[in-house]
Amino acid sequence: MDPTQAIRLAKTQLRDAFRAGSVNNVLSIYADEYSDMSVGMPSFFGAESKEVFRHRLRELFKRYRAELAVTIISIHVFGDTAFDWGWHKLTLTPKNGGKPTSRRTRYLEIWMKDKSGAWRIGLFLDNQDVKPKMPSSEVLRALKARSRNARRKKS
Repeated sequence: MDPTQAIRLAKTQLRDAFRAGSVNNVLSIYADEYSDMSVGMPSFFGAESKEVFRHRLRELFKRYRAELAVTIISIHVFGDTAFDWGWHKLTLTPKNGGKPTSRRTRYLEIWMKDKSGAWRIGLFLDNQDVKPKMPSSEVLRALKARSRNARRKKS
């Protein structure tokens, strides 16, 4: 399978695993010794990161139904390594009743091909998303001027 397709499929499996509340299926997408740099959490590296993540997921799925929406902006493959980035929107609905809450983050993942040939997340990094905003008029003018100068140089 094409690496880009394999990573897209793995992201779909991740989404489905969150929906099912399946700790093991979520963890199956991650390398055994991945690095976790999740927003608002301490960073963990190597074998301990997967155990910490396992504990977080158990607690999360005990208390909430989870829906993960994934928006992939781009995937770039370099041999047995790849990276993708985009947005994750996690919606949590309390199992004991209450209103759902959502949080959208920007993410970057480094993927590695494991010994079996499967793609796994080797590094996860995210941060809080912010509302989109147009660049200031000064920046737009500078971009326009650069574009004009680049066209002149080509001529």
